Amino acid sequence: MAGVLSRLLCARSVAVTSGCSFNQFKNQFISRLPKGANLSGVFLFPTNSASGYYYDKRRRRFYRAYNNVISESAVKRILRSFENVFKEMGYVKPKRTYGPVFENRGSQLTFSALGQKAPLGLKQKWHPDQRKRLKIRKLLKPRLPEFEISIGGTTSIDVTRKGVNKTLCVPRLMKRLHVKLDEMLFIGDALFKGGNDYIMKSSGVKCIPVSGPQETKRLLERIIDTNGT
Repeated sequence: MAGVLSRLLCARSVAVTSGCSFNQFKNQFISRLPKGANLSGVFLFPTNSASGYYYDKRRRRFYRAYNNVISESAVKRILRSFENVFKEMGYVKPKRTYGPVFENRGSQLTFSALGQKAPLGLKQKWHPDQRKRLKIRKLLKPRLPEFEISIGGTTSIDVTRKGVNKTLCVPRLMKRLHVKLDEMLFIGDALFKGGNDYIMKSSGVKCIPVSGPQETKRLLERIIDTNGT
């Protein structure tokens, strides 16, 4: 996958938006790209586009272009709301967790049911139908009307400031790259209703659903083979 992305970067700019933190982007994505990859063509939008990072070619590092920080008082209120919801719905916390269950990422507060460092296999078994998280989100919304609350990853719920979601990267990229909506393409594995990519359909960008990494890789290879078109 890293090799395919490196080849794609020779023809097109690549933006990545996710509920992950910037450090996760660096460790799980940037560090895996081959040496010499065109990082100038990479745009990172962690915490569901609540913040954005662009590459400074001269300094050879990514810098933060913007950030929508959640205040400390708001973080405390969000945490209280989670605890009240847990009590209301009789939520049973896992006996064992891996790493922090709540993480303040600056522009986003993330709840991970099994902890940030839980093995993927355990995360996938926790509740694949999303019912628990959907119920938590439903009960949180009236308590936190000035925030965006979205389902992220396999066990996470992300909270950002109102109006801050994955679509925020679209106008930023249009301005930065001087491109139009019909020149952009979004690829995601959760474009179904209720999925963490579904919001992108409202952006006006063409969206292509994929089932996972292998289908994504095949799609990117087709784009490369057709000269990036």
